[in-house]
Amino acid sequence: MGVSRGFWTEQLALFVLESEGFEILGRREKIVRGSSEIAEVDLVARRQGELYAVEVKSGRVSVTDVRQAYTNAKLLGAKPLILARSFSDDAARALAEELGVQVILLPEYMHFVSPEELAELVEKALVSVLDRLLPAELPELGEEEARVLKALARGGTFSEAARLANMREDELGRAVERLREKGLLTLGRSPSELRLQAKVLLLLRSLLQGKPAT
Repeated sequence: MGVSRGFWTEQLALFVLESEGFEILGRREKIVRGSSEIAEVDLVARRQGELYAVEVKSGRVSVTDVRQAYTNAKLLGAKPLILARSFSDDAARALAEELGVQVILLPEYMHFVSPEELAELVEKALVSVLDRLLPAELPELGEEEARVLKALARGGTFSEAARLANMREDELGRAVERLREKGLLTLGRSPSELRLQAKVLLLLRSLLQGKPAT
């Protein structure tokens, strides 16, 4: 999910789940078999002792979404749950009922959100963004890592960032993935999200080094 529509959908989903008595146990839970990652669940939650594998959709639920939620839940030994805007068609609704996939439609809850609850939702969303932006520790950056971050911070597009880093786009893509694996880049993949994270990391680095970011 991106930080725009997908992010806000996830925040609303968390609000709805908590209001319904769910305890959030984890986010983006990876399902691993052997040494291979075979799937990922958006949220893992628990209510009244029951474990739920939760998929959050910013749009409509399709037949494919229902099947995916059902399969992932089986792999985790959990109950399947989807939060979304609506069903894409009657077939998706019928399949969800047949497979026992619970679907919560988010728009139904928006009518009951008070101004105070909306303010709380926005506050939690801001805390979540800052928590994901700011690393607990900033590891030492290598020369290439610093160059990549500076290019991402200055580039308006991914291709422009690649040019500033003196890299091909595929090379920059691999460098970005290495930064993700290191835990430095944690948000989405759009140029604006990468640019924001790069600026924050460079600012933190300059503060720790006691000199202005360049």
